[in-house]
Amino acid sequence: MTGSCHCGAVTLRLAEKPEYLFDCNCSLCSKHGVLWGYFDPVQVSISGATEAYSRVDKDEPAVSIHFCGKCGCSTHWTPKAHIPQDRMGANMRLFLATDLAGIPLHFPDGLSWTGEGAFGMRQESTLF
Repeated sequence: MTGSCHCGAVTLRLAEKPEYLFDCNCSLCSKHGVLWGYFDPVQVSISGATEAYSRVDKDEPAVSIHFCGKCGCSTHWTPKAHIPQDRMGANMRLFLATDLAGIPLHFPDGLSWTGEGAFGMRQESTLF
């Protein structure tokens, strides 16, 4: 699968479709307007320059949100160095909706999440 930011300066190529999508309502995700798919970084190829932002409301933010410096579209997130994980997120809104059809869509309640344990869900899952 291949997707890109609005201006086309940043392209993401995925080895396969994500197992599921997350439509998180936390302040960061909702303001960025993202729909996350999760991947092992070796499954994702990114071309084009991005800029990065980390939350300012957390003492030790877990991720850096990357975005196109030309059109501003959020493209992906990567874990910060102090977070040992082999997982990254890709903004699936950069891909055609037809490519996402049939993928389970979950609605985590990130706005209420304390940072401990699993996310609660704010509504029933569905298919994209």
